Amino acid sequence: MSDLTILMVIDNYVPAAAREYFRVATERAAPGARILIPTNRDEAVVLAPEADIAAGWSLPASVLERGRRLRWVHAFTAGVDHFVGLPGISDRRVVLTRTVGAHVALPDHVMAIVLAFARRLHVDIRHQIARVWDRPAGIGDEVAGRVLGILGLGQIGQPLAARAGAFGMRVIGTRRTPGSPVPHVDVVLPPDRTEDLLREADYVVALLPLTPETRGRMGEREFRLMKRTAVFINVSRGPIIQEAALIRALREGWIAGAGLDVFDVEPLPPDHPLYEFPQVIITPHVSGITPRFFERIATIFADNVRRHVRDEPLANVIDVTRGY
Repeated sequence: MSDLTILMVIDNYVPAAAREYFRVATERAAPGARILIPTNRDEAVVLAPEADIAAGWSLPASVLERGRRLRWVHAFTAGVDHFVGLPGISDRRVVLTRTVGAHVALPDHVMAIVLAFARRLHVDIRHQIARVWDRPAGIGDEVAGRVLGILGLGQIGQPLAARAGAFGMRVIGTRRTPGSPVPHVDVVLPPDRTEDLLREADYVVALLPLTPETRGRMGEREFRLMKRTAVFINVSRGPIIQEAALIRALREGWIAGAGLDVFDVEPLPPDHPLYEFPQVIITPHVSGITPRFFERIATIFADNVRRHVRDEPLANVIDVTRGY
């Protein structure tokens, strides 16, 4: 495949060793292919006309506009909301695939938030910083017997259910095809019964792809349906929440707290009101990242490149109409 050119737009925060792994893994998958790794997005736009394949966490629209040779774009992300509207992809000239299987730590991150709220670690850590010993305030609850509600029983929701089950939690979740049972899930509901989940769950976890149907899915009505003792956790996409409604829910006590890894605007501005709430745990969009995270992404992409070279069907092809 010496005539194949692959453009990989790798974000600057990716460590140098990981960047090199992307190159090596791709070269092994397509011997003789030309691998282009630009140093910035402007350079990516300049190189776009030479590329047959493009990949990245995100791509400038100009890459698709100028990349008339492109026939396949791969997202290094699980969510592809920032890809589906790009020229060439939206009109299906270019096939879009995504990364599935790299975010193995994300269920652990969710359970860490659940346990932190249950054991009131968010309170204890603040007291530790202030050098305050407040034993009554630090007494937490048990998670066994509590209900974990998962909005979106997909690739991440199912292993999360297994972890929650190991802690003795009851798990309910929504799924577009609710007919078949899901391991470790006690009740599987269709999306139109989300209200039942919100009323019952002690912890509500959003694992939904961002689509026109899910944008703003959690608003005032949904937060008011939750228990006043419940915690909302979002590790999917920020715009799934109506942020103003969440802030009001926290301020007025409609819910007990929130664990948030994703936001409408990232980085979250330092003057953002979500920082003010002691009952909120904020992480900087790192719920799926570990030292092996980038290696997994590179391996998954390389496996698909290998399929392309062998003229085999690509894995994890996106239905642009549905957005996932």
